[in-house]
Amino acid sequence: MIKILLKKQLTEIFKMYFFDMKKNRARSTGSTVGMFLLFAFLMIVVMGSIFGSLGFALSSLATLGFGWLFYAIIGLISVLFGVFGSVFSTYSGLYLAKDNDLLLSMPIPVRAIMVSRLLGVYLMGLLYSAVVIVPAAAVRFFICGTSVPEVLGAFAFLILISLFVLTLSCILGYVVARISLKLKNKSFITVLLALAFFALYYYCYFNANAILGGLIQNAAVYGDAVKNSAYPVYIIGMAAQGSVLPLLAVSAVVLVLLFITLFVISRSFIKIATSTAVANKVKYKQKGQSAKSQTGALVSRELKRFVSNANYMLNCGLGALFMIALGVFAVLKGGELRNLINTSFSGYEGMVYVAVAAMAFLLTSMNDIATPSVSLEGKTLWLLRSLPVKTESVLRAKLLLQIYVNAIPALILDICAVIAIRPDILTCIMIFLLTSAGVIFYALFDLYCGLHKINLNWTNEVVPIKQGINVVFAIFGGFGIALAVGLPYLFFGAFVSASVYMAVTAVIILIISALIYRWINRKGVKIFEEL
Repeated sequence: MIKILLKKQLTEIFKMYFFDMKKNRARSTGSTVGMFLLFAFLMIVVMGSIFGSLGFALSSLATLGFGWLFYAIIGLISVLFGVFGSVFSTYSGLYLAKDNDLLLSMPIPVRAIMVSRLLGVYLMGLLYSAVVIVPAAAVRFFICGTSVPEVLGAFAFLILISLFVLTLSCILGYVVARISLKLKNKSFITVLLALAFFALYYYCYFNANAILGGLIQNAAVYGDAVKNSAYPVYIIGMAAQGSVLPLLAVSAVVLVLLFITLFVISRSFIKIATSTAVANKVKYKQKGQSAKSQTGALVSRELKRFVSNANYMLNCGLGALFMIALGVFAVLKGGELRNLINTSFSGYEGMVYVAVAAMAFLLTSMNDIATPSVSLEGKTLWLLRSLPVKTESVLRAKLLLQIYVNAIPALILDICAVIAIRPDILTCIMIFLLTSAGVIFYALFDLYCGLHKINLNWTNEVVPIKQGINVVFAIFGGFGIALAVGLPYLFFGAFVSASVYMAVTAVIILIISALIYRWINRKGVKIFEEL
């Protein structure tokens, strides 16, 4: 029974490898094999190369007599990577699985259900932990040499790390499950967590060399500091090197923590698995509701769908945050930017001004909200079509939402850039004009793309948001257009000023926008009505 349930659990985890969400059908055997080969390539070759390189960079710690610090660092990274890779499997597979009620209603022992789910979580944690430890340790053995006790210690270290990851995943998964039951708007929390992860990732990425260099150069200082203030970390590192007493001590602690966690879960599994969100009683209060115009109501409808979908916001609205962040950065570094312009771009200030407008264009193109908006109507399109609203108003609402989302961040970026580089008044006006033309153009261009290759038969909203061919064309076409706005000035800058160039470019962009708008009101309306 446990074997069957575990197979079901792993099939759910790797569902996308067996079922094509985009085509709403099972994948062929060749496609499934290809997906698993791609997964193996990413985990073994790509991730193995990354953590193997990390092992190479840290291997000098072993030659300096701080091999335990090498394992302590690798162990910490593997725990973080393992928990990140398995905690959401715990959340959705152990605590809030959609088939908990179904399985509990069958003549299946509760212990078998719990064990199969825990094994699924453990295997995922083991996979992600091994991706870190195995290549790093292999590179260290190759460079520094090894012995049988150290190989056995490293193997035991991997097993202990995977068990500790299981313990943390169970605890954190429970916390995530309890929080998710109480949250009203989970999308914003998901977006904030994703942004925090991106910020941490890029911070580590850009500072990795400095961190590793400082660690190796001051290995003795950091090693002594860890031994004096965090002695358990030293014990863990020594255990990984094959020292018997530290290995026994670490094993005892990990197994005790795991036993306590599993004991608590076994006692409360049914209560956790059948938990539902708490329904708070709300006292009715009569409120007035102001009437909205037809367009206003449709825009509100589009906005609610946008803010209630984390995938939609992250994939189609992230450029707005980048614009604001870049604007703040420009203000903070305004003095340095002006010095750079005066020293390196003296006599070529026009290139900087055009580059500012082109950058606003580029970031605006990242927000392709209108492109998937048509396909996202999906099988509920009939609800919209049954309303007494004109098709032109429906499409106009999709345009306006993207314009609203882009306009304010683009304005903030332009204001901050103008404050930072301080161009003349005419150039300021032209920067604002060209950026505004870009905001309007991209809304029309993205909706134009969204009215082609429409997919209403999706089973997962991610498909129209990030996997449609129209989305790919909108993003990369938008990048190309942004380059087409800025690059020609490298050739025409010697003949026309930046203000004239931006004015002419803005007029051309607005003319093209008018043509696309005309197409949407004619051909686009007909396409939408025939869906």
